Amino acid sequence: MCRIAAEQIKASVIDWLINNYSDVIIGNEIMYGTSRKMVDLLAIIGNKTIAFEIKSSADTLTRLPEQINEYKKVFDEINVVCSTSHIVGIKKIITPSIGLFTIEQEMKELQKAKENCKTKKLEMLYSISSSYLKKVFPHYRNLNSDILRKKISRENKYTIHKILIDFYKKRLSEKYRLFLSDRGEQTLIDDVPTLSSFTTIDQL
Repeated sequence: MCRIAAEQIKASVIDWLINNYSDVIIGNEIMYGTSRKMVDLLAIIGNKTIAFEIKSSADTLTRLPEQINEYKKVFDEINVVCSTSHIVGIKKIITPSIGLFTIEQEMKELQKAKENCKTKKLEMLYSISSSYLKKVFPHYRNLNSDILRKKISRENKYTIHKILIDFYKKRLSEKYRLFLSDRGEQTLIDDVPTLSSFTTIDQL
C-alpha cells in the first residue's frame, strides 16, 4: 500500500463524519487548553466535542501519550486515526476508552471511544476566548483573562461544558458552511485548510 499522508487521512475522516452525522460541525487544527496545543480535527456532534489525532505512516508515536493526556482535559471523546503500519504500536499506548480507526481505502473502526469523564473546568475555559466569556458573564467584563476564567471555574462542569459547545459552534460554523459550499462529492486535500479556525483562542 502507498503511504497515506496526514492531510489525506484528514480528508477521509471528514468525509466519514459528513456521511455518518448529519448535524456534525468540523474544525481543523483547533487550539485548546492552557497548553495552547492544537487538535488535528475537532468534531462537534450534538453536545459532544470529539477529538481526532491523525498518525500517518510518516509520523512517530513519541508524542501520542502526551497528546492523549492533553485531549482528556478538554474533549468528550478521543479518537486516533492511523495508517495500518501504526496499529500495533498505538494499541500498546492507548487505553480502552480511546477510539482507534485505521484507514486504507476507507475508515475502519478498531476500537470504539468511550465518554471521557476526566475533563477539567479550567482547561475547558482556557479553550474559550475571554471576549466570548465576557459576553456570557458581562459582570466580569473588567477582569483580566486569567482572573476571569478562575472566577467562572466556580460554575459547575455542566455549565462550563455547555458554554464550550456554544463557543465552538459559533467559532466553527461559518467556515464549515463555506467548506461545504466549496466541497464537491468528496473532500480533497486542498479543501481541508478551509476548516482551520483562528490561530489563537482569543481572536473571537
